[in-house]
Amino acid sequence: MKISIFKPYLQYVSEIFPEIEFIDVEEECPESEVLIGEPHHITRDKLEKLSNLKWIQSLRAGFDTIDMEYIKNRGIIYTNGKDIYSVPIAEDVICKMLMHNTNALDYIKNQKNHTWTKGFKRKEFCSQTIGIIGTGSIATEIAKRLQGFGVRVIGYKRTPVSTIPYFDEVYSGHKGLDIILSLSDYIVMTVDLNKDTYHMLNKNNLKNMKKEASIINIARGSVINQKDLTEMLKNNEISYAGLDVFEIEPLPEKDELWDLDNVYITPHASGVVKNNKDRLKKLIVENIKRYIESDQLANVVR
Repeated sequence: MKISIFKPYLQYVSEIFPEIEFIDVEEECPESEVLIGEPHHITRDKLEKLSNLKWIQSLRAGFDTIDMEYIKNRGIIYTNGKDIYSVPIAEDVICKMLMHNTNALDYIKNQKNHTWTKGFKRKEFCSQTIGIIGTGSIATEIAKRLQGFGVRVIGYKRTPVSTIPYFDEVYSGHKGLDIILSLSDYIVMTVDLNKDTYHMLNKNNLKNMKKEASIINIARGSVINQKDLTEMLKNNEISYAGLDVFEIEPLPEKDELWDLDNVYITPHASGVVKNNKDRLKKLIVENIKRYIESDQLANVVR
């Protein structure tokens, strides 16, 4: 068996599976039946050269840049790294909320200016309502961590369900989305980007949010109409935004968002932690074992 794999993991898996021939994914190997790599390795041009391909393991959670229709038509199994990033992203979301709720951005600015003032009004995080759009693994880890703060956690799922662990209530449908937006002090975007979620939030429904409410986006930039969001932040129609993702990345140097006082920006780094490589190693090894034994693979994207 031949497996094409991203070079940083090649030696590690070669020692565990000496009976398998592992090839650097950058090299041409038409005989490979497995490809393990980053999204930029999973292009249609690359896949067309792998006529024997049966399984793709992506090292990332998102797959909006992947030609999934082509992969499905070829009958190739596609798995991703979704659970790898759920915990660090959840921690990042909590950080982005508390940066705003504790006036941290203002105090940091004052520290740089050597200014001593207590003039910032603070609202207790306890008793606030957090609305999470999407109820997958990242949303679940966020909701789990919010339990100790005494907040109310409500979720939005496209298909109706009665209950989901760690969520107090779950809504669905267009009416459900409007309810979530109107009730929440913080809206957290965790949904995948697809044709149904493109510009899911825009000026037509963002206006349903409370003026003092805030948005956290760690999903994909285009699940929100960025132009509409920018205008509402400039006009203080939304209190604050903690943004890790943008419609154009890197965020252009002259984009207005950089200079807004009510925006906290991180460079698509919410899931980046030192532990990731070890978690990915475990996932790769586990899924190779399952593949060899013809067992159900973890994180299959359907």
